[in-house]
Amino acid sequence: MKHLPRARALTLAAATALALAACSTTDPGESSSAGGSGSDEVETGNGVTDSEIHVGMLTDLSGPFAAGAAVQVTETKAYWDQVNADGGICDRDVVVDVQDHGYDPQKAVTLYRSMAPDVIALQQVLGGPTSAAVLPLAEQDDVYVGGVGWAGTALQYENNQLPGASNAIEAANAIDYMVDELGMAEGSKVGVVYFAGDYGGDALAGAEHAADERGVEIVAQEITSATTDLSAQASALAQAGVAGVVLAAAPTQFASLAGVLVSQGANVPIIGMNPTFNPSLLTTPAADALLANAYSITSIAPYASDSEGVKAANDLYAKADPDGAIGWEVPLAYVQAELLKQSLDGACESGNLTPEGVVAALRESSSVDTKGLLPDGLDYSQVGQSPTTTVYLSKVDANAPAGLALVDELSGPSAESFSYGG
Repeated sequence: MKHLPRARALTLAAATALALAACSTTDPGESSSAGGSGSDEVETGNGVTDSEIHVGMLTDLSGPFAAGAAVQVTETKAYWDQVNADGGICDRDVVVDVQDHGYDPQKAVTLYRSMAPDVIALQQVLGGPTSAAVLPLAEQDDVYVGGVGWAGTALQYENNQLPGASNAIEAANAIDYMVDELGMAEGSKVGVVYFAGDYGGDALAGAEHAADERGVEIVAQEITSATTDLSAQASALAQAGVAGVVLAAAPTQFASLAGVLVSQGANVPIIGMNPTFNPSLLTTPAADALLANAYSITSIAPYASDSEGVKAANDLYAKADPDGAIGWEVPLAYVQAELLKQSLDGACESGNLTPEGVVAALRESSSVDTKGLLPDGLDYSQVGQSPTTTVYLSKVDANAPAGLALVDELSGPSAESFSYGG
């Protein structure tokens, strides 16, 4: 397994529109001069006035990911408040329009259509099925969309900026880790429990690729977000004799699966994808099972990371909501805003502060550093491929901030050999 260094060198494909924007990745509180001169001459479009830049956020405040989504909204607003206090973008304040789609794709489409004429970009469309519904429409409108979850289907859209590795890359890394670090033997069976749809389907594809590469067998169990009792799935996996499980679902499913597996005598590692863990799970009856067997793979560095970027994100959140729930969603929201800020700065610097200009600025970046919030060298110049094969592997730990102790930053051989459409 390839363990990557933590060097934080920043390079860009071209020292043009994003050169100044990239310099702002350290801290939104640092003054950005992008657009400070000549900003009166920039071309503007939807969502931009002489004094404001409007961005949208379609999130899940009433569905299966509501707890983490609320944290992200708090951090997002704090981020842009700090940017605005320091002069804004292109001599304008950034205003965030937050709307709740409840993890309902139809509602997300309706909200997008009402929002699109009034925003320059969407910082986030949380969730695989909701982003899959919105992305084609946003592409037609040349609207930047970030923070769409990590489904591989989003990579085909030129207007999308995935915040780190895709779900397939995560799942491939999960199996690589089980084989290389947890001692899973060739010929073993691995359970994959996954949501039906783009999120789970992408994770399954990555797991199947890794299984072929590493000589293990997949035992697949498809569920929906409404499946909260995983007794049947856990029983099937235990009877199959799986040596480990990859989970692409939500926190409710993580708790149920871990608890039932232990009750049936299946003390095997469970590695959950990005949104599966929430610190509140450690207050549930499943806590002991999670502490014993559960890991989390995330495309974003966990809250407990000691990197410069994560520390800045955590400090900002602590000031915004001292008593608020914490989790990996804090650095996620920060870096989603940071990636959008880079593209907005680049669009301003190029004199094209329009939706199309923001997308163009995004695609000029080929090796982006976010000071440890995401892996180094993110490549957004290649439409259709994950911007990185590197992920963060954490162990569920009651003594770690937000319940996840960072174990490693890794890129396994199956993750590196996976390719979309190839």
